[in-house]
Amino acid sequence: MNDLNKNNAGIDINSFRKRAVEKKLIIVICGPTCTGKTKLALKLAEVLSTDIISVDSMQIYSGMDIGTDKYKTELYGIKQYMVDIVNPDINFTVFDFQKICRKIIRNEFFNKKRIPLLAGGSGLYIRAVVDDLGFTPGAEPENDREKMESEKTEELYLKLKKIDPAYADKISNNDRKRILRGLEVYKKTGKTYSSYQTTWNLRKSIYNTVFIGITADRNIINSCIEKRVDNMLKLGLIEEARNLAEKGYDKYNSLKQAVGYKEVIGFLDGLSSLEECRAAIISGTKKLVKKQLTWFKADPRINWINADSYGSIAGLAEGVLNIINKQF
Repeated sequence: MNDLNKNNAGIDINSFRKRAVEKKLIIVICGPTCTGKTKLALKLAEVLSTDIISVDSMQIYSGMDIGTDKYKTELYGIKQYMVDIVNPDINFTVFDFQKICRKIIRNEFFNKKRIPLLAGGSGLYIRAVVDDLGFTPGAEPENDREKMESEKTEELYLKLKKIDPAYADKISNNDRKRILRGLEVYKKTGKTYSSYQTTWNLRKSIYNTVFIGITADRNIINSCIEKRVDNMLKLGLIEEARNLAEKGYDKYNSLKQAVGYKEVIGFLDGLSSLEECRAAIISGTKKLVKKQLTWFKADPRINWINADSYGSIAGLAEGVLNIINKQF
């Protein structure tokens, strides 16, 4: 795709871009970790003369750079929004993300006649931005998750029963995972889990959105994860986590729940060896990939494309443009 005015499949890029702007098209690049989403987004941003909106629940935090695999997109002449928004001690909810991101879409893209290009692996945040899901601010103290984890399942169920009886009646009083989910949704959004289920299942976007899911062979993803973790350690992940801990950020969920950081904090506290820390990060990342795939595979709107089938990012971008061109 060196000649970007018209690619090999015959798409006129200028015409494509004009039509996308007129229709206020939003492109979402999603999928699991280690499939090349950001590299693809950079190529698409170059081709479409636009910028990127990161949809990553951890990249919003300043100072958490190596462990969240942040790209310096400015080196490519591309701006990346929704990165380094707040410090790790700030309780930044999905509602906050939704509000700011939608404002950016309106002011920095639609008003300037550019195509919003969203890229990331945080499924809830993607849906919060583009779908018809109403969120309200909800108090979520940083120690809430830890506190709930220490409570007995029956105590948690009684709390859920008071907050959301409709959802509590649908699940077992021993289903700790779903009980915690119901409580967390309420704490994060200010609304009950049951109130979301109807609009949640509709999967209705408020925008003209095309979803592209990037996947790859699991062996390739696993190999990529191991190489990425080794590279992060080489680049200074331990020192980065130490600096954040010295500022007191290790007390907050941003570090305590983030794959990579929580394992390194454990190492710094003497709870594991370096090799055990490395193995734990790799294992945690593989579990994250499984969780991401489960989340995204449940959405029938996503057009899946296998990155393995293309010999280059340029070729993959061309394939993605062909899919998008048929969708609007």
